[in-house]
Amino acid sequence: MDLSNTLRALTEVGATDYNFHHTDATGFPRALPPARKIGLGRRALAGVLPSQKQAGPEAARFESSLERDFYLLLEFDLKVTRWEPQPLRIDVGDGHPSYVPDVLVTFYDYDVHPGREYKVLYEVKQRAELRDNWAKWKARFRAARRFARANGWAFRIVTDREIRSGGLLWNAKFLLPYGHDEVNGGIQELLVKTLRYLGPTTPEKLVAHLASDPWERAGLVASVWALVASRHFLCDLSERVTMHSEIYCHD
Repeated sequence: MDLSNTLRALTEVGATDYNFHHTDATGFPRALPPARKIGLGRRALAGVLPSQKQAGPEAARFESSLERDFYLLLEFDLKVTRWEPQPLRIDVGDGHPSYVPDVLVTFYDYDVHPGREYKVLYEVKQRAELRDNWAKWKARFRAARRFARANGWAFRIVTDREIRSGGLLWNAKFLLPYGHDEVNGGIQELLVKTLRYLGPTTPEKLVAHLASDPWERAGLVASVWALVASRHFLCDLSERVTMHSEIYCHD
């Protein structure tokens, strides 16, 4: 294989630009409309997030930056097969208004439930906001737990502490665009064989072993991140990935 010519043909301008933008993620529409419509003129941050894990006519809408960040984590999690924002309305009773949880997530996890999917209904809240409003909201959360249990699901409240701790969210924003890239078969085979030969190493050392030309290295780096995003290459995603992070193959 002529590595130099192959990489020059595959390398795109901006291949080393690692900034994430929502337009880099292309998605499919939802199967069902949300139970509660989120407008884009609310006081809190609101917007839409394209997804490859939905299957209907609309992109998912979020009404806070924390919701957006949680949705990015769901999109990045390979165990998540589907997520549905504003999925349903629950009758709380006792004079309380009805309640729409933030998102219903479908998981397929060989370790937790081998051979079958399971669902979790999530509410996304800032920890401080949850503490200040617990007395007002606890009835809706009890109703959501009852509803989820009756359907064989779980109900969980997730906060900024879980969503924004560690490096996972940063990695999701950084790697998601690469997850949409197709790596040339010959380049992937070369990278995999070389990583197996070298053993656990860093992206910097891997590409340096294969190429000295900056253009060749740029093409290889983009392919390495695509393989990390698809989990063909593994690393500790709880910490921010860099050119100095240790990566390794499945086997």
